[in-house]
Amino acid sequence: MASQLSLTCHLCGQEHRRIRLEPGEKALCTRCGAVLETGARLGPDTALAFSVTGLILSVPAVLLPFVSARTLGDERISLLFTGVGSLWGGGMRLLSVLVFLCGWLLPLTLLAAFAILRAPSQMGWDKADFRLLSRAARVLERWAIPEVQVLAVLVALMKLGDALDSTIGPGFWCYCGMALSLLIARHSFDFDSTAPPHHAGGRDSTAPT
Repeated sequence: MASQLSLTCHLCGQEHRRIRLEPGEKALCTRCGAVLETGARLGPDTALAFSVTGLILSVPAVLLPFVSARTLGDERISLLFTGVGSLWGGGMRLLSVLVFLCGWLLPLTLLAAFAILRAPSQMGWDKADFRLLSRAARVLERWAIPEVQVLAVLVALMKLGDALDSTIGPGFWCYCGMALSLLIARHSFDFDSTAPPHHAGGRDSTAPT
């Protein structure tokens, strides 16, 4: 946990004890004055609020029409998992699993992890030891990429625009809202705030301004 509880200046190498910064504050090196870290401007409640928002939006994203396409009087309505099923049925099972994991299951799991990690401190509950969950969330950050599926759908609609009369459904917009909520929650989440209390500090504390 030492790497999470200390900061090393990238200019002079001075070590500092990491402290929690208020929104907009900056931690400066006590030796050379270099900026070590900047506090998130959106505030401590942002990660929890957008995590819960993303989880709520995930429900209509699955249930509501995602994309509808019409050609020669025949209209087909696709849901979020229609593409996953088509890839699986077309023999591209590995790709189908990757789309399901990276575009749905892992983003949902990461949102739930953010909510669980932030809820105790925001609700005034006793802080539990969530180190294992925090480490898992750090790994999930690399693989939870719903924004890639959003871009893939938009590119596909642009390419098929001349051949099909396509309409974006409410499920797609809910999915976009979920993806945006995850991006904001990820950007504003402070992993160090979920670390258990540790009294062995470094040599110097950072100086917020």
